[in-house]
Amino acid sequence: MILDLIGPIAGQEAAEGVAEAVRRQGRGGTHTVVMNLARVRSVDPAGMGALIDGDRAMREAGGAMRLASLNGRIRQLMVNAGVLTVFDTFDSVEQAIEGPRPAYCPAVRRQMPRAPLGMHRFFWWPHRTGSS
Repeated sequence: MILDLIGPIAGQEAAEGVAEAVRRQGRGGTHTVVMNLARVRSVDPAGMGALIDGDRAMREAGGAMRLASLNGRIRQLMVNAGVLTVFDTFDSVEQAIEGPRPAYCPAVRRQMPRAPLGMHRFFWWPHRTGSS
């Protein structure tokens, strides 16, 4: 599943929305969630916490969360906060899809659906398409 996030991940509402979207995928049996951050301008502490919570939820569900297309500002924020090494990060969505499978994660599907545009103003809501 690819989640295309848009705008800042700032404030409790946005953070809760991101974390819940990832948790929902983990509970639904999705093995890998790729968070496309190409159109995310900034991440505040609540947003950073949501990404960490989402990563933890996916690992607990036996899956993986990957961050793709981080801009320099967000990458530096993660370095400064000491959390960049917590995440599997990739330069592009394509690299995240094809990237190595973590030892704790079962086989990963190579055909990952994109989430369709939803009603939430911060990101695209996840939606399964096709078979899982």
